[in-house]
Amino acid sequence: MRRRPAGEGRRPAPAWMGGARPWQVLALAAALALPPAAALAERVTVRSGDHPGFGRLVFDWPALPAWSLQQQGDGVLLRVPAGTTLQPPARLPRNLLSLAEEPEGIRLVLRPGASAKAYRLGARVVVDVADPPAQPPAPERTRAAARPVAASPPPAGPVEARSRARRTRGAAPPEAPSPPPALAAPSPPAPAASVAAMPTSPAAPAAAAPAPPVALPAARPARPLPGGQAVLLPVPAGTGAAVVRRGGEVLAVLDSAEAPDLAPLRGHPVFGALVADPLPGATLLRLPLAPPGQLRARREAAGWVLEAIRPAPALEGAPALMPEAEPGPPPRLLLKAAAPGRVVPVADPETGLPLLLGTLREGAEALPVGRRLPEFDLLPSLLGAAVLARSDGVAVQALRGRFGIAAAGGARFALDAGVTQPPAAPAMTRSFDLPDQPPAELLNRAQALQAAIAGAAPLTRLAQRRAAGEALLALGLPQEAQAMLALGFAEDPRATADAGYAALAGAAALLAGRLAEAGALRAPDWPESDEATLWRAALAAAQGEWREAGPGFAATMPLLLAYPAALRARLLPLAALALAEAGERAALARLLGRAGEAAEDLVLPRAILAELDGKPEEALALYDRAAAGRDRQARARAIRRGVELRLVTGAIDAKAAARALEAALYAWRGDRQELETRLRLATLRRGSGDARGALALLRETAAMLPEQAEALQPAIRDAFLAGLAESPPLAAVALFDAFPELLPADPRGEEAMLVLADRLLALDLGDRAAALLRQAMERAAGTSRAALGLRLAALRLQESDLSGAEAALADSAAPELPAGLAQPRAVLAARLDARRGRVPEAVAALRALGPAGGEALAELLTESTDWAGAAAALGTHLAATLPAPPATLADAQRRLLLRQAALLALAGDEPALAALRESAAARMGEGPLAEAFALLTADPLRGLADLPRLQRELQLFRSLPARLEALRAGAPVTR
Repeated sequence: MRRRPAGEGRRPAPAWMGGARPWQVLALAAALALPPAAALAERVTVRSGDHPGFGRLVFDWPALPAWSLQQQGDGVLLRVPAGTTLQPPARLPRNLLSLAEEPEGIRLVLRPGASAKAYRLGARVVVDVADPPAQPPAPERTRAAARPVAASPPPAGPVEARSRARRTRGAAPPEAPSPPPALAAPSPPAPAASVAAMPTSPAAPAAAAPAPPVALPAARPARPLPGGQAVLLPVPAGTGAAVVRRGGEVLAVLDSAEAPDLAPLRGHPVFGALVADPLPGATLLRLPLAPPGQLRARREAAGWVLEAIRPAPALEGAPALMPEAEPGPPPRLLLKAAAPGRVVPVADPETGLPLLLGTLREGAEALPVGRRLPEFDLLPSLLGAAVLARSDGVAVQALRGRFGIAAAGGARFALDAGVTQPPAAPAMTRSFDLPDQPPAELLNRAQALQAAIAGAAPLTRLAQRRAAGEALLALGLPQEAQAMLALGFAEDPRATADAGYAALAGAAALLAGRLAEAGALRAPDWPESDEATLWRAALAAAQGEWREAGPGFAATMPLLLAYPAALRARLLPLAALALAEAGERAALARLLGRAGEAAEDLVLPRAILAELDGKPEEALALYDRAAAGRDRQARARAIRRGVELRLVTGAIDAKAAARALEAALYAWRGDRQELETRLRLATLRRGSGDARGALALLRETAAMLPEQAEALQPAIRDAFLAGLAESPPLAAVALFDAFPELLPADPRGEEAMLVLADRLLALDLGDRAAALLRQAMERAAGTSRAALGLRLAALRLQESDLSGAEAALADSAAPELPAGLAQPRAVLAARLDARRGRVPEAVAALRALGPAGGEALAELLTESTDWAGAAAALGTHLAATLPAPPATLADAQRRLLLRQAALLALAGDEPALAALRESAAARMGEGPLAEAFALLTADPLRGLADLPRLQRELQLFRSLPARLEALRAGAPVTR
């Protein structure tokens, strides 16, 4: 297009400009009127926008020069190279009074109290001007009247709606068509706001004279219904209102420009944070209110009363806006209401899309259940109607007794397919937007969001990426959802600080099988909600933490059943298994009842439920069915649980159970379930007498899972000791030689070695037993070493290897030993001295030990034919070691008593024999030992009357050696 020379007359607009907006025509005319030099100069486009808490300027350079930002009084200087020509925005942000070029750069004059910061974004410089801090209200407050609005704006057409949606996501649009202001003359300051919490409204066009200020009606606390906090908002008669929750805020719209004064609410525990934003002919009130808190609105003579109530189920029973489809033409969706007001468009704080709020002049109709349709969302509301437009062709009109919603192209509405929240879960608090829509509608929504993301600026895509991730997750596509959300982390720093966005990415990673990337679901800064509880339970279940997962799923089951079919199909098996493993029988029965009998992936939970109900036959049939299925993890669990149930019911023994459980080893590999299966199989092998097989399996497990090697050591040592005890002596020695490091350095290892040595001695393998004891002693320490050394010394002494016995005692000596070990070592040392010919020293050492050395002292004195001394020493030992009557005596104790009787008989001590007979005869019982004891302790012959007794005793003496020999050899003894 040829540029018009300066001063040339204007020509009428051509026909192709007939559809252009007035402000577009004015901008084009201003560009055509520039002088030639300015037209050829390189211009820097400046865009502006107002956002909650700050305003923004974006300087878009073709190639970013060197720049810096310097604070100077009430303004800042953006230093850039000289000769920069700006193309200013249509409207400055609310906190910026003027924007002017200077030789040193670009000067920005800020509103008093505002502050600015700048940062680089590609080839752009972004300057954010923060709002001044809130000031305490003055005693009397006024405000400038809003610009008069002749009538409500007509419904937006497709082009205008698309332009509005884009401006909403980026910079704020101008309110009226006006040419860009000249940079040389700063714009006059806007009048100060009368309410500190209310942001300043956009500046009016220069041609419009400000209306005289009017007094504001003051909001004040109202009398609430029982259990709530309420506030009265005085508004003119006929003012309509609408209330809807969006995220952590509740939005209330009044279709009147005369907003109430919020100063009296400062410091209120609930409504002190209420903020009013002026709109053309309306007022938007924003109140931060954590879920499940809600606002209930009611109309009174003086105005609207907003009451904060908890919990959300208190809203049940309120009049509902019931949607009905009108076939047309054109097809419309109707919401019947008694007194509909105006339709007020606002920007949705969550998605940035147009949010069309239909107000009510009276009544309390709300929409408790939202719906999702391809071109718009009918949001759940607390008062009035709320329509989130996802298409440029959506129009909402207030009609007589109803609201009408129409979409471009005459689309028909299927009201039975877009319910976002079924009545089963009205009180569940949510963190994500996962609507239960048909897959085709969810797919259309995801495609529309992807197209919108492609056409949006990078730093305005975060909300749309979140919505697209939710749509993909609802479609059961977690890998695609995680990839979509990962792009948000890469391009927008706000994504990392958004706990809800990170949790959504964690949910997608969980369903995609990437548990290491799902940690954001447990982040402490993610606000608590029922949906957070549900997804944390899902993460716990995926990690095998059933006790934590089961109660979480039981508490959030209505929310799970309200999910879309594709997402629900992925979560139901995990939830059912968690409820089954956690023993949540009642919740599991309800879940399986809702899921139906045809769900093949719920066979395993049904089998567990049958087992919990005491139906083993039905449970085993279902376990066998799950074991034959294609799900490998369910197959492994079914095999294991089926084996355990058959073992408990006695259908198989431990050996058969071990063989059956071996099939589950390779059904599922690589997680805690495989480790548990291996440990259980090792236990079954040990229980069936295959300790060596259990040891081999545990060693294989430790090598396969090095991180579990330390935790497996106790089980490995137990299997090793069991193998030593069960194997034949030579096989046990070979097992010890193969794994000597597995011998525990505690009494269990000591006992195992002593038992194995005795078994070798029974086979006349004394040298092998001695070598085994020497090897075990060298690996042991402390008391275990001393005990093994004592046994080795006794073995060497028995084989008359006096030097070996002395060396064994010396090598196993320890500074401090318990009396039960120190005394036997001293006795053995005394016996060694006696064998070396140092009998007096040995006798003195044994007498010093007291009763503990009595038995060995009796042996030494017997060898010296000191019968009386030997009897006295043995009597001292017996008095200290025999249990008190009437306790039963062991064979070794009865032999000592018989030996005592023999020594007393040899010593001729008749009184002592009589005393021994009186105290011990009844405790000797029956058998050869008792008969011999009776003979030795019997009364002496005193006359001819004792001859028959003498005859019987002589006959008994003749047979006694043979009977005692049979007893020593272990042969059966008969009378």
